[in-house]
Amino acid sequence: MSRHTFIPTIALIGGIGSGKSAVANKVKSLRPAVVIDADRIGHEVLELPDIQEKIREQFGSVVFNERGTISRSELARLVFGESKQHQKSLKQLETIVHPAIHRRLEQEIQAARSLNQVDVILVDAAVIVEAGWKELCDQIVFIDCPFEQRLKRVTQNRGWSETELTKREKHQLPLSEKRKLADGLIQNGQDLESAGLDLSKFIDSIRKQKITN
Repeated sequence: MSRHTFIPTIALIGGIGSGKSAVANKVKSLRPAVVIDADRIGHEVLELPDIQEKIREQFGSVVFNERGTISRSELARLVFGESKQHQKSLKQLETIVHPAIHRRLEQEIQAARSLNQVDVILVDAAVIVEAGWKELCDQIVFIDCPFEQRLKRVTQNRGWSETELTKREKHQLPLSEKRKLADGLIQNGQDLESAGLDLSKFIDSIRKQKITN
């Protein structure tokens, strides 16, 4: 690809369990795309010694398992909930991990661009808006999916209850707000194939706009 080819970076947002990763990987099977998974980066960041040290200082040894690594379920128990203490703990955790996740996202986007072998970079990051990382992306696409289907997915894939899903979502922007912030909307309620094709068409339209402007 030419050095001057525009490679859009598109953030995928939506409700928990809306199938953002599945749609991103479907697009990857249709065209040369890089998918950057912020969730994976979040898990990797929790393994960094300096981050672990800060988390131990903040939350104590209770969030570490017998192997000395962070127990994500224990950490989740402390930061997701209704109480003021939960909210305070979540803010403290974000203050520790968000800068490191942001740096990694930036590095991975730059690395994908410099390869010059893709025509789109898809960032699967549920909290990209809440964390203030929008500037990393050219466009935001909302992946829309009915609540019942999202609940079914998180029950099967993560073993969550409806209460857990609702509790986690309360810590993100309301879906109506996310929809308003998006430049595009893809339906992923029925057919993953269609959702992937629709997103691929959206990418084509973005690339065309850039060429004509």
